[in-house]
Amino acid sequence: MSPPIDFGAAWRNAGTHRRYGHDLTLWLCDERTQEFFDAYRGARAELTGAGYSWTDRGRDRPALSACWWDTGIAVDLCGLANAADLAIRTAAADRAEKANAAAERLAREVAEVAPEAAPIRTELTAMEGDRPWSFGRQLGDVRQLLGDNAWGRSGLQYAERLFSNAKGNITRAAARLGRPGPATWFARAADPDIRAAALSLCRILSALDTDWAAVRNSAGWSRATTWTGHTLAEMGELDQAQAAHALGLLHGHRRQLPDELCTLLFGSAPTRRRRSAPSDAPSLGL
Repeated sequence: MSPPIDFGAAWRNAGTHRRYGHDLTLWLCDERTQEFFDAYRGARAELTGAGYSWTDRGRDRPALSACWWDTGIAVDLCGLANAADLAIRTAAADRAEKANAAAERLAREVAEVAPEAAPIRTELTAMEGDRPWSFGRQLGDVRQLLGDNAWGRSGLQYAERLFSNAKGNITRAAARLGRPGPATWFARAADPDIRAAALSLCRILSALDTDWAAVRNSAGWSRATTWTGHTLAEMGELDQAQAAHALGLLHGHRRQLPDELCTLLFGSAPTRRRRSAPSDAPSLGL
């Protein structure tokens, strides 16, 4: 005999198990059915009297499942069904009422924060369009947030935090470039051709850096260089100090560059490569 009510789910015979000194057939429902949960919570006495309960028996791993014990006792199916149906409908009505109340609260909150949200949305949209690299691994969150047209208080606060983080990344990159250029590369950066080549290669690596250093894939900038590298790539031209910084960054990524460009910029090619330079490696046509 199978369970008298299936609550819209599949039940399986889990064999015979000992319960209260009797060997009884156990039926399990492996699904997390809302109907059973609501019925059991609202009509527990009726369900337990009919043999329904929860158990961790009959499973490969310890976890509670809805169950029905076949006690062999006749069940008032009509009374059981009425009690379960009332409990299910009551629980559904309670959830709907709570959902409506939550939606009303959110609508009021959205209207309340709208004046504050408008300017930060404009700034965040502009930053995402002009300097997506400044968000790094948070770019996906930014785009998801911008796709939501109804920010509540938490959405607004998260947008402000994302924008602040991006501005901080830009500020840190500018501060780094404001320091004296690395002495190792400063003299080489005096050559206008070197400066032009360094700027072009910064732009090439920035174009390759499509994940903004979120994934370790030997393409584009690294997490340590991405902000500064993209900032350099945006410049119209590099002065000697900026070019020295660029050479320092590019030297760390020299294995992505062909030997002739490494020789031009650094005076020598890498002594060892993890793999051969790809056929579509950056070229300046020099």
